[in-house]
Amino acid sequence: MRTVPALLAALFLACAPAAWGQQRIVAVVNDEIISAHDVETRSVLTMVTAGIGNNPDIRKRIAPQVLRALIDERIQLQEARRSGVTVTDKDVADAIDRIERNNRMRSGDLEKALAQAGVSIPALQAQIRALISWQKLVSRKLRPQVQISEDEVTEKLDALKARQGSPEHLISEIFLPLDNPDQEEEVRTTALNLIQQMQRGTNFAAIAQQFSKSASAATGGDIGWVQDGQLEPELEAAIKDIRPGEVSVPVRTASGFYVLGLRGRRAVAQASPDEAIVLLTQLVIQARTPDEFRAAEQLAGELRGSVNGCDELAQVAKEMRVAPPTEPQRLRVGDINPAVREKVRGLKAGEPSAHLRAGNSVVVLMACSREEPPSGLPSREDVEETIMRQRLDLLSRRYLRDLRRLAFVDIRA
Repeated sequence: MRTVPALLAALFLACAPAAWGQQRIVAVVNDEIISAHDVETRSVLTMVTAGIGNNPDIRKRIAPQVLRALIDERIQLQEARRSGVTVTDKDVADAIDRIERNNRMRSGDLEKALAQAGVSIPALQAQIRALISWQKLVSRKLRPQVQISEDEVTEKLDALKARQGSPEHLISEIFLPLDNPDQEEEVRTTALNLIQQMQRGTNFAAIAQQFSKSASAATGGDIGWVQDGQLEPELEAAIKDIRPGEVSVPVRTASGFYVLGLRGRRAVAQASPDEAIVLLTQLVIQARTPDEFRAAEQLAGELRGSVNGCDELAQVAKEMRVAPPTEPQRLRVGDINPAVREKVRGLKAGEPSAHLRAGNSVVVLMACSREEPPSGLPSREDVEETIMRQRLDLLSRRYLRDLRRLAFVDIRA
């Protein structure tokens, strides 16, 4: 199995046409150009960070969405400059540090991975700079317009109390806006392509961060726990048709297409499973050849029915003559790398997880102990922040829509 660097290097070599079509202009946004090089560089960045496999067909399919994203970024940056919003190099560096921490990477690892994929760090910095500029602009210009009264917060809390025990859903979203009806089939096709990538194992959050045009894109599309009746009817119906861990079909609404991911269901006011605290260890079985991988996976499968507890796991490792399990770490489930979080979320104390592959090894996870969080209603501050986020999201979409309508955009691709 290839290492991550090898995969990224292969990705670059597969998508680097001669001279990249360097200076060809594909769009003009007011008085700024977007070149074919800009689109190509962003396409590679998108594929690398979203974990999308690369071939000419995929590049062709995502190109319209990448170009649309670059156009929106130019519009947002231009408006931010007009409003006196500035983004410092430290702002961008801090954002990259957060990305690395959230993905369990060491400082500098992200830059190295992108460099191996043929993407310079300025490409990522430009995307992050546009996102921060827009966030600052929305906070400065729109947040003061949102007034939330104490009565509204109380009403929301009372509604939660009245619905305690009824279902609510932990949802992630990808939103693809539709400003021009002529683009409907193109946007629908983009949504279907993204769903196919996720069905092949690509992380929902990574896709959302690159493609979604909702404010929730910054947090991987996470919109938290949602009760029945809080979503548009079309979205509500889509969520009821899928099970936790599944992704919806593209859902058409008045504003565009949504793809929804259902991460969990619970009764209202029960604690989120992501708030559980686990003492997590892992058993790593090295493998290099296909035969060794098959043998390691078979051993990992046998552990599920025969091992109970971290002491027994350590004893089995000794008998198998493999490295002992790692030193247990105390972790909040929601802070665990998304790539393995689903394997831990429902894991009982002392129960081996389903195995997973990581480089040249097969890994089995185990929670030596698990502390479930107390259930209860959210605080008034949490409720107020949720209302604020929902209203700012709506206002920011309208703001960008109006800016698009006022902008001069000449697409030449």
